[in-house]
Amino acid sequence: MGRRDRVLVFNVELLHGTYRADPDGSAPTGRQTHGEWPPSPARLLAALISADGTGHQSRRTSGAELEVLAAADPPVIHADPNPIHQRLVERYVAGQERKSGEQQQEYLARKGVLVRPGVRVAPRNPSVRFFYDIQIGDDELAALEYRAARVGYLGCADSPVNLTVSRTSQIDADGTEDMAWIPDPEGHEMVNIHAAGDVARWAAAFEAWSKQGATRSQTRRYQPRSMYRQPDTAVPKPDQGGVRVWLHFQRPVSGRRAAVVAHGLKQAALARYQEHGGPPAWLHGHVSTGADYQLARFLVLPNVGHPHSDGRVHGAAVWVPEGVEESEARNLANSLHSIESLSLADGKTITIDRSHGGWTTNPRRWTSPARRWVTALPAVSDRHQRIDFEAVVRWCEQAGLPKPIQVRISRKPLVPGGVDLHPTETRRPGHTQTRPYAHVELIFEDLVGGPVVIGAARSYGLGLCVPFDSVDAPT
Repeated sequence: MGRRDRVLVFNVELLHGTYRADPDGSAPTGRQTHGEWPPSPARLLAALISADGTGHQSRRTSGAELEVLAAADPPVIHADPNPIHQRLVERYVAGQERKSGEQQQEYLARKGVLVRPGVRVAPRNPSVRFFYDIQIGDDELAALEYRAARVGYLGCADSPVNLTVSRTSQIDADGTEDMAWIPDPEGHEMVNIHAAGDVARWAAAFEAWSKQGATRSQTRRYQPRSMYRQPDTAVPKPDQGGVRVWLHFQRPVSGRRAAVVAHGLKQAALARYQEHGGPPAWLHGHVSTGADYQLARFLVLPNVGHPHSDGRVHGAAVWVPEGVEESEARNLANSLHSIESLSLADGKTITIDRSHGGWTTNPRRWTSPARRWVTALPAVSDRHQRIDFEAVVRWCEQAGLPKPIQVRISRKPLVPGGVDLHPTETRRPGHTQTRPYAHVELIFEDLVGGPVVIGAARSYGLGLCVPFDSVDAPT
């Protein structure tokens, strides 16, 4: 009888020290600003399938080892907690098709083809490890070792790797505890994973392509995802609250309906919460305490930051304030996870899509630490007065944020895709009062983690800010 150690470890060495992969299909559109990180377990399984095929295509393996791996729970992933994401520049290259009268640089009779290569991720540590808590026998391990030795790259072809697999009795951190990405329903990073039956689905897609030349869209399959808890990077948070639910819409809606969508999300949460008892004050918001009292924030997530961003809302999230009992926060999360659609005050309906996601609804888009934050949706003032530096400092204090060292105020958006609202669109349904509002850029002395939301209407998502780095600098 062979060894039956509980932990299967895949060791990935990035030979170029970089990794490039498209996490959500946005690379062909040129809208990607962050690459896939950490490398997904689904991509690892796909590489192992490709290494020796399945069924009659396999040379030396039976494929049983792949079934065991596909059905396993999501692994713990050891990877750099905060790598550099570099968006590559679009370029024209010589196409394969020959055409008289055309020329691409020194290539005669060749037409230039636009290439959008996505984002290159450069981790400080070029090693990635996947830890699976499963039992696997000697035969299955030998088959996986054979497949791993034949894997040339993960993600794109310019991400060559050396892949090995081994067994151990426990997860050996080797001083890399701060690199552990752990599966957690309350985590903030959405990662593509594999599931039982994936091997058969991959095989069916390959057969369809072999016989009919089926395209990717024709063989599109359900992609399971799991939330992961990021490694502790010791980045200060605005407070101890956090987002418990992230939702993706089947179809995006106009950013000018932000307040209407946020109101519909709140009404859905209140209606569902009744199943667990009456909603608490931090959720329904009917309180008479001071301005420092924190309420739940119903955030709508617009597409901003890219030169071609249109400000359309692709999803929503719900932030829970500091000090909320864990049982109450879980009740809210359970309630919202059961919602299939949102009914809005204007009679429209928004369908929730749990099978797909994108960068706009990726938690990292709104929580990544930064010193510079810019409003994607305008912030509404708490007073009927001119908005100045002191007013913005007051908003930050009310939201639990540190004092900014620099502020820029504008009536128009400061970021591509930023939503420019009419005064009547800054108030939620059922209210007639309007207040001054503006777009704001904030610069803090130290890194601040998100989501950052400022202003009197932050409970309805207005004043939501987006973090900016060298890639996403506002124009």
